[in-house]
Amino acid sequence: MVPDGSVRGARAVVVGAGVSGLVAARDLARAGCDVTVVEAGDRAGGQLRTEVMGSQHVDVGAEGLHLAAPALAALLDDLGLTADLRTAAPSRTVIWTGRRLRPLPAGVTPTGPSRLAPVVRSGLLTVPGMVRAGLEPLLARPLRADDVAVGELLRRRFGHEVVDRLVDPLLGGLHGGDVDRLGVAAVAPQLLGAARAGRSLLRARRRTAGGGAPVTVSWTGGLAVLVDALVATPGVTVTTRTRVVGLEQAGRRHRVHLEGPADGGPASVTGDAAAGGTTLDADVVVLAVPAPVTAALLRPTRPAAAEPLGRTATTSVVTVVARYRHGLVPPDVTGVLVPSSAGATLKAATVLTARWEHLRGSAERDDLVRLSAGRVGGPDLHAMDDATLVDRLHRDLAAALDVRGGPDATVVHRWPDALPRLEVGHVERTTAARAALADVPGLALAGASYDGLGVAACVGSGHR
Repeated sequence: MVPDGSVRGARAVVVGAGVSGLVAARDLARAGCDVTVVEAGDRAGGQLRTEVMGSQHVDVGAEGLHLAAPALAALLDDLGLTADLRTAAPSRTVIWTGRRLRPLPAGVTPTGPSRLAPVVRSGLLTVPGMVRAGLEPLLARPLRADDVAVGELLRRRFGHEVVDRLVDPLLGGLHGGDVDRLGVAAVAPQLLGAARAGRSLLRARRRTAGGGAPVTVSWTGGLAVLVDALVATPGVTVTTRTRVVGLEQAGRRHRVHLEGPADGGPASVTGDAAAGGTTLDADVVVLAVPAPVTAALLRPTRPAAAEPLGRTATTSVVTVVARYRHGLVPPDVTGVLVPSSAGATLKAATVLTARWEHLRGSAERDDLVRLSAGRVGGPDLHAMDDATLVDRLHRDLAAALDVRGGPDATVVHRWPDALPRLEVGHVERTTAARAALADVPGLALAGASYDGLGVAACVGSGHR
């Protein structure tokens, strides 16, 4: 990213202090750059956010980390954070259809089953639905398109019930999106090889299946531990409550126009905030912000890059952590998934004190439950105040798990426009945007809007 291969002493500006931005900043600083990270919000970390509830640290963004990705595991080792990791208890997740509970079958992934026998035993599918799913190896035909909706591909292969009752609550809930619009190339690229070759997806998964479910980890201090370690990188200054309002090329360098807070309040993590209007000149700029924000910054000077990025829509989500008196929440469940067909506000719930021993040990006989809402076609979260939202989420949880008592305390966090919708053609649009910027020295894109959701994907994007 650094022009003329000159790294040491170069000035870098990273726009956005989420995981991708902080990882990119760390790499640039370690290469010898003087790095400033500019964040419009009041804190670093993006969708890693830890709140204190009583004496406990609970995450209201991402809940944990999956260590299957080598780049993430290597980063934690490099930061010296591996030894203090805590491992989540094995998942005991159920799917609530709106009328009944069924266990999430073993071997089911966000993109469908790897084994049919557990699906049959779960009772989630009707007899015709099970028969249809079992025909998948016989119905495999080569995928001719460059990209297709996950729902379309999996309906052809497994039938409607597998998509509506398994893929929708898992993959659709994770992305807050419509599985009949999410693109395989962006959200399930592991399916493309078998799909394009006309091979059975079921058999391909059996051949590549590893040693069980991925391990989920965190720290007793929550995922803020990772954020704090990245912010503390030598050579990196993180400035918050400062918005980038303009970006222009000045020869082989860049001019970044900033607008700081007007109220004079606290505005910095490790450096001074921009007072009023400020301009930074940089050799390297990394845009680690959502695609719509990047599109707005590039539109005046790089419309060919802005146009495809501007087509990325987003979904707003809400996370509520609720404290229930011990005994109200069933002890044999760690999580609940809700398909969109249930018509509920709740899309997922995690019983944190069943999932994490460090929370259970300090819970003083109370149970902490994390409730989430927000998906395409779901209720309008913006139209609900916090009290209404908490009430609706609690009612859904109570109906699913027969919880006979309300929460004693709650923490509500809203994430406006948090999830990019990685719909059909997303990879092609991102590739086109990057190609349109290829002749601009020292300008790069990083983040979930470009390279996929999840902490591991964001770490990889930051290293890119």
